[in-house]
Amino acid sequence: MDSLDRALLNAIQNQFPIAVHPYEILGKTVGTTEEDAFSRIQRLRHEGIIRRLGGVFDSRRLGYFSTLCTAKVPEEKIPILAEMLNKIPGVTHNYVRNHDYNIWFTLIARSEEAAEHIIQSIRKALEISEVFSLPATRLFKINVNFDFDLTDDEDAQEEEFNSLDTEGQPGTQRFNSLPYDLTDENIALIQVIQGDLPNSSTPFTVLAEKLNWPVEKLILCAQRLLEAKVLRRFGAVLRHQKAGFVANAMGVWQVEATKAEEVGKIMAQFKEVSHCYQRPTLPDWPYNLFTMIHGKTIEDCGEVMKRISQVTGITEYSMLFSTAELKKSSMQYFLEEEFH
Repeated sequence: MDSLDRALLNAIQNQFPIAVHPYEILGKTVGTTEEDAFSRIQRLRHEGIIRRLGGVFDSRRLGYFSTLCTAKVPEEKIPILAEMLNKIPGVTHNYVRNHDYNIWFTLIARSEEAAEHIIQSIRKALEISEVFSLPATRLFKINVNFDFDLTDDEDAQEEEFNSLDTEGQPGTQRFNSLPYDLTDENIALIQVIQGDLPNSSTPFTVLAEKLNWPVEKLILCAQRLLEAKVLRRFGAVLRHQKAGFVANAMGVWQVEATKAEEVGKIMAQFKEVSHCYQRPTLPDWPYNLFTMIHGKTIEDCGEVMKRISQVTGITEYSMLFSTAELKKSSMQYFLEEEFH
């Protein structure tokens, strides 16, 4: 990648222009032509650096329930569970991690009851009881954008995560926002912009044609969903390993409940932390703050954990690394089938 490639990746992760001619806007932003911006982004998609280019939604604003699940699964049963979770549309990520709680997966369902039904089905099918839901109770940060250095010297790059969350500053968000009152048109729009953007220099015109809408209507409706924070962002989701961010760890912390908010805000300010949540504990899982940490090496992640510990004074923590990625996909809202 050269400096223009990296400038385009910086630009499109958070704000791909929702416009009739988005690549013209991007070209002007980074100092190149519409045609060059389009061809570069298509190449980055083809090379697999860009995993998806589309809408990222707030599941709660859409009326869905989302949670992080963990389980203690005997090694011989992991393939059975992996096959089972692969068939559930609401399971978007599934990892094996180096802990007694060795399986971690995200689950999005139409309701908390529907999610619990899925979890209970897993317990029954695998004949194991230790499958638990740990829904976030506080969000301190969610920002998976990679910050690419714009120099042409690869050795000089200091690739790092942006330290700001979606509101512009690390902060606290309780998950009590009410679902947005979606119209049929909203749902129709969500169904087409949540996928991968068409390979066209005028992609929103292509999507508008699918809906039999004027492109101006699609753009206006999408902007309204952004303003309502239903659509968190429209942009690129990258494959972090291909982008050069090859190490990541789930850092978990044991923090007194009365200090969780104060400590969570501090942790969120570290640029290497992409996600920071407060979650419930379990009798044999005392960790209530979760931080996803990214670096160039495993040692980098360990150093970040040490720095966070020094700054916050929290000494009870653990670092879990993925030993296998069993599933990684994007949620398809209003298209999933019920799991039985």
